Amino acid sequence: MKNRMYLVGLVAVFSLVATACQLDVERNSDGSLQIEAVIDEDDIATEIAFGLDDPDNESVTVDLKDGYALIEMEAKREWGTGTDTVSFRMDLFVVDGHLGAEVTDAVWNGVEIPEEMVEVWNEELAAELEASAKEDPDSTLVEVEISEDRLRFEFQVETEQSKG
Repeated sequence: MKNRMYLVGLVAVFSLVATACQLDVERNSDGSLQIEAVIDEDDIATEIAFGLDDPDNESVTVDLKDGYALIEMEAKREWGTGTDTVSFRMDLFVVDGHLGAEVTDAVWNGVEIPEEMVEVWNEELAAELEASAKEDPDSTLVEVEISEDRLRFEFQVETEQSKG
């Protein structure tokens, strides 16, 4: 299903959104790096749309709230004419030093998406994020924070010096 791919792609974009972030890098006394990455609400929808790279995608809207994001996407229908709209709440959090995400309150063209389907999406997102985390074992996500106007990630990155 196309929407499942949007959700997986969306979380991948959130986890890689640092390319559009303001970065602050500090070296810790042990040689590891403390990195803070911040992206403003205005830039998030643009980065998500770019990351999804789908010509059928007509719009992406992100509304940051304290602790979560409300996301709405509109795309041309795969079959027939018109557009489909999907909206959902996404919570981001730290799980074992890596990004975790959960989708809730999912709606497709005004109809609530069955909880069983949302659970499958969340299982797929968890597997995707876990696989992505294994690609960079030296990086640990310390904190993720969503506020009304920005998304902030804090990482600790081990270096050759900090590894001893």
